[in-house]
Amino acid sequence: MRNVPINMINAVDTVTQTGPPVFAGQSVSASFTSVFGDATAAGTVKIQESNEAPIGEPSKYVPSNGSFVDVPNATSTIASGAGPAIVLTTLCCQYVRAVFTYASGGSSTVVVNATFLSV
Repeated sequence: MRNVPINMINAVDTVTQTGPPVFAGQSVSASFTSVFGDATAAGTVKIQESNEAPIGEPSKYVPSNGSFVDVPNATSTIASGAGPAIVLTTLCCQYVRAVFTYASGGSSTVVVNATFLSV
């Protein structure tokens, strides 16, 4: 097994941001952390999954936006520019993405990093 770090979102924290899908078909678990460039950002970071079957090369395939659903209990509420980590002990999907939903404040960046445990 090996740990694979991936940057899911690296963008401004003043609007809602959706990260690109990441192929997770070889992963068994994952953890997600959010880092904000300022202490005024507020909103939520949630993890979404898709089981859309890849056509062709799985790591290059882009699933449709409509195929993503929120992972239950995988939402981190951001207040004062910080929020708790999200840990998925069991990962049973083909693709994963992070979504930052803007609520208020912010004047800098949001970064969502993930570490996938892969076989």
